[in-house]
Amino acid sequence: MLIWFLTAALMLADLSTAAQAKLAQFNATVAEARAGLAAIGPEASVRARLEALLTLDQGPLMMASHSDLSDLPEADRHVVQGAMDAEVERLSAENVQALLAMVPAEGWFSITVYGEEAATGAFLVVQHADTALQKRFLPAIEAMADRGEASKSYYALMYDRIAVAEGRLQRYGTQMQCVDGFMRPFPTEDPDQLESRRAPMGFRWPDYAGYLANFGACGPH
Repeated sequence: MLIWFLTAALMLADLSTAAQAKLAQFNATVAEARAGLAAIGPEASVRARLEALLTLDQGPLMMASHSDLSDLPEADRHVVQGAMDAEVERLSAENVQALLAMVPAEGWFSITVYGEEAATGAFLVVQHADTALQKRFLPAIEAMADRGEASKSYYALMYDRIAVAEGRLQRYGTQMQCVDGFMRPFPTEDPDQLESRRAPMGFRWPDYAGYLANFGACGPH
């Protein structure tokens, strides 16, 4: 492990000025999100802490996923992307631990109690965690969704994420993969009935074509 850290440090030290600038911008985003969580303090409400976790989850992840590194040399691009991805992974593990310390007795965070933003933060932390944790919370999310206390679309997203991870057909067509340079959905059970399964789940898009229109080319940044 020590050798790995030393190697990584040497690689970062050899980065071009442009690569260092992109990594510095990412690190600034992480620092700002961490500062936001630290500022509210451990005595803040669960709602406030979950809302802060939403920022800490999304800001670094979006930058790591969408940063344009195409102008960098290939070696620098791999190092910068690797450093970003490693930090996102560390943040995800920290966020999970913070969330687990807040889980209420009813097993999940009701929108009516904690609010939409806090519930979204909780969902995204788990959605970006491992399959075992997702399976732990899926039944509680489903039960709350049936009572109108959780988003049905979040249940659908997590159901599909678990199914794909376990090598099963997804049910709601939400999970995508890169195929021949374009984002395509993973195989879906009974495709002819997909629209009818999606209809009651409260997705923001009027139909599946509208959902797929959000995705395009994929490949190296």
